Amino acid sequence: MHDEVQEFQRSCRTLSEGRRICTGESMDISVIESWPSQVRSEAEFGALVSAAYKLWRENWKLDLGFLFGLRRADGPARDFDNLIYQLRTAQQHADNSEAIARWDDWTTDACGGHIPVAEDDWAACGRALMVGINTAIGCLCRLVADGRRQESFRQAWQTKVGESVAGVVTRVAADLGMYLRPAQRNHHLREVERRWSRYRLRGGETAADVLASFAERSLVSGMDALPCSYQWILDELRVLGTADAVAVLHLAHAVAEISGTTGATYLKLVESTWAALRPDATR
Repeated sequence: MHDEVQEFQRSCRTLSEGRRICTGESMDISVIESWPSQVRSEAEFGALVSAAYKLWRENWKLDLGFLFGLRRADGPARDFDNLIYQLRTAQQHADNSEAIARWDDWTTDACGGHIPVAEDDWAACGRALMVGINTAIGCLCRLVADGRRQESFRQAWQTKVGESVAGVVTRVAADLGMYLRPAQRNHHLREVERRWSRYRLRGGETAADVLASFAERSLVSGMDALPCSYQWILDELRVLGTADAVAVLHLAHAVAEISGTTGATYLKLVESTWAALRPDATR
């Protein structure tokens, strides 16, 4: 696997330099010097899968979201994205039958048609995974080489990675008068980053505004339980199974939070507020 790891390190540096040219900052490739150098067991293959997943889908997620979203990426890059997600999922979730099946099929193919057992089998799996990530990074390097000559490409990439998601979440939380414990903050960071990583700015939009919108929606989504069955509310307002049901429940949560009422008093307040907002819906 020595040759594959050396190629991987070279390709990472090339991709990082391309990002620096386009955005002013290099790619995060801090892990490549300590990259697993050999695979001789299932445990070592698992460590390689974890390292590849963290690099590809965590450290590089904004960059990959940009490269995949702005233009059509070559098939091998998308294929690897799906593969590493499935392999990592199989590691972490023994009850995910789809991911387990992908793990079994892929490792069997890597070993020439038999289930990996011996050291040489797992070494073959390690080489195959490195070939896959090298091919994927090569595709990205070509995309960057083609795009970096275009000012629009460079500006779009710089915009994508230039905003601090952590800063936006902190600012919006302060606007909402919310104190976030570290675990809560990390949850909202992950949620905003997940949505932002695959989002492509539309005409007239700014990264700051879009990120703030994502943060606001994530931060206000944590609702307390309703003081009664949601079906009771939908039945009483005659919107069960209709397109208005979701809007009524949004209103019901807001009324509960603001008024603090319960029982019949609460339901009457929801009904009167809904009637005031949507008089046509109550006739």
